[in-house]
Amino acid sequence: MHTDAPHSYSQGQPVKAILNKELPKAKPGVWACVQARELWSTREEVHFRPGHHWLCELGDAGDGTSCEKKFELGPRKWEDYKGTRFYNGDQALVIKRWLNRVDEDASGLTFEEWDPASETDTSQEPVAMIINSSELRAAGFKLKEVLPPQLESAARGGMRTRGAGLRRLQGMGPQRFLLHVDDDTEFRSRCE
Repeated sequence: MHTDAPHSYSQGQPVKAILNKELPKAKPGVWACVQARELWSTREEVHFRPGHHWLCELGDAGDGTSCEKKFELGPRKWEDYKGTRFYNGDQALVIKRWLNRVDEDASGLTFEEWDPASETDTSQEPVAMIINSSELRAAGFKLKEVLPPQLESAARGGMRTRGAGLRRLQGMGPQRFLLHVDDDTEFRSRCE
């Protein structure tokens, strides 16, 4: 959280209050909602509405936490760390994987795991998989996994196999997840 930088407000709720509540939940393996300040690609424009946000799964920084680095800086000072600006009190949180909204769901509530190999500009340096903790808007919420139609019918047909085993079948595509509309509404209210 920015202790020396100006705080923005989300629908009357100060970002500092959001961070005080959500940052303790930011642990490896939990889902997180992040304030989106720009679009990744023009494909994302179809889902752009007020309070636009991204979803990710937080990773392990190597010590059982998602915090790779805490920043202790003087007043009005900042540091560029791996291409991201940090102020006093901010933390660099490790991202395990990002989720993108799927094009065919106009509601913007269905997400799939982002494949960096499919959309990476190889002429550029790889982007660090970190975020500034000041952009965190929610952590520790639930996403419902959506099974591909082929697996859904197999599961209903009485196939006696565990879901994790089913999801590993070749050619079934990336994992998909559904964000509850109430969570989406709440997250949008926390984003600028």
